[in-house]
Amino acid sequence: MATKQKAWITRAKKPETAGVNSRVLQEFIDKCDELGKEVHSMVVIRNNKLACEVYKAPFGREHNHMMYSVSKSFTSTAIGFAVHEGYFDVHTRFLEIFPEARPEKYDEFLEEMTVEDLLTMRSGKAVSVFLDRTKDRWFKDIINSPWVSEPGTEFLYISENMYLLCCIIHKVCGMSVMEYLKPRLFEPLGIEHPFWETCPRGIEAGGWGLMITTEDLAKFTYCYSQGGKFGGKQVIPEEWVKEATKYHADSSVTSIDSDCKEGYGYCFWRNEGYKNSYRADGMFCQFGIVFEDLDACLIITAGEVNEQGLRDVLWDYFPRAFLEKNEGESVEVTMGEYERLPAKSRSAIEDFLDGKKIWLMKPIMINIAGYPTSVVPLPALFMESDKAGNISDICFRFYENEMNFSWTEGDESNSIMVGMDGEYRWDEIVIGKIPYHTCSTACWNTDRELEVRIRCIEVVAERVLTFKFNGDNVVMRPSSNPPVSEMAETLKESVKSIIKQPMVQNVISKALPKIVPLVDAAQRGKIKD
Repeated sequence: MATKQKAWITRAKKPETAGVNSRVLQEFIDKCDELGKEVHSMVVIRNNKLACEVYKAPFGREHNHMMYSVSKSFTSTAIGFAVHEGYFDVHTRFLEIFPEARPEKYDEFLEEMTVEDLLTMRSGKAVSVFLDRTKDRWFKDIINSPWVSEPGTEFLYISENMYLLCCIIHKVCGMSVMEYLKPRLFEPLGIEHPFWETCPRGIEAGGWGLMITTEDLAKFTYCYSQGGKFGGKQVIPEEWVKEATKYHADSSVTSIDSDCKEGYGYCFWRNEGYKNSYRADGMFCQFGIVFEDLDACLIITAGEVNEQGLRDVLWDYFPRAFLEKNEGESVEVTMGEYERLPAKSRSAIEDFLDGKKIWLMKPIMINIAGYPTSVVPLPALFMESDKAGNISDICFRFYENEMNFSWTEGDESNSIMVGMDGEYRWDEIVIGKIPYHTCSTACWNTDRELEVRIRCIEVVAERVLTFKFNGDNVVMRPSSNPPVSEMAETLKESVKSIIKQPMVQNVISKALPKIVPLVDAAQRGKIKD
């Protein structure tokens, strides 16, 4: 008979018993809804108790969520273990580990670059945000990227620094970062099903690509808040926790957001909104925040483009939720659910479409740009080495309350059930060699326009595909929530903080608005028997 697994933390009967004001928590959630902030989950821990854990349906505690740059904090932790175990120290020069990367022509800066320079985003390298990650040359491209400053002198947020740290773990420790972290971090914390995207050589991306559950992020954040202890045992070396989370680099010059100006540690940010706090932070608002003097943690996953905008809202309610007593009754904290397509009248052309193949032309320009249309939205695929895409061979099979939607992308074929009765249908797909869980709904907007909404639950955005039928002709219009245009605006601002040259900034700022319409451009096709 299976034994019941021991809970990793005591769950408070209500937030107030853990010293958290439930009304303030609900006010925060309501304000996010009012402002249209797409928050997927929230966990609050205080005084060694789980005060609150809520999800906005269809998101739930059992599914992984894309963590983006929170991955960096896990890469940093792997380096911390390696330093603690004596493989190297933070002052070890990169070329001491990779002498084969030494170029024929003497490179003074490369000779100087250390592990700490990579950890603190002071490598001096400026790697293009448009680096072609489909090629097996990540290491070479990063090493050959231009220098913008002497190593150890200037903060420049470059995700590829973390990839070099993962290369170090692979070489020095003789195993992948996932293998290395499994007995040291994942198993002690009860992180059971982590997934990490790799380069074509199988080396973890480091700066992005990690997928874990909200609860997993909560365990990680809580462990750091306790000086590296978890379940009464020292898991992460205490000295590393202190070093990783303190101020090391001045991030005020290149950062745009106020909460990114307070300083950077070893892949953790210090916060401006509440001085005695730090955070693991991922794009689209994946946050693991530690309030150092309040014995409290706040964990959020989201699909919100405006990160500082959400943090500004957050600081209005935290740490107030820890400081204000609730004078009234405790309230049940809830998040509700996201809109799904309702049940509508069915179309008369279903019989004609049923079982037929729909072929779509490959759009030339978006293929040249490297972002062919996928069922997984661009915000999830932007950093990936295998972007999949070029949807075709579409087939619909219609049933009483649902339909089957099948298609191909590159060398991968998928088939999912989609609810047409206003209820989600859950399924599983693999896109770009990465597994996802889908929950999907569809409806006929008119007799000849079919809308399909697919949310890959691990990612931040919902894909919307609208099909218009006219005889044998088909037009598919892709879009997503959040829109690609909002993501591009965020990317444009990030590029400005990385690239110093005004002329280059201007070129990219003008180019992005032209590329974005191409990404979600309508695609035309034919129905075939």
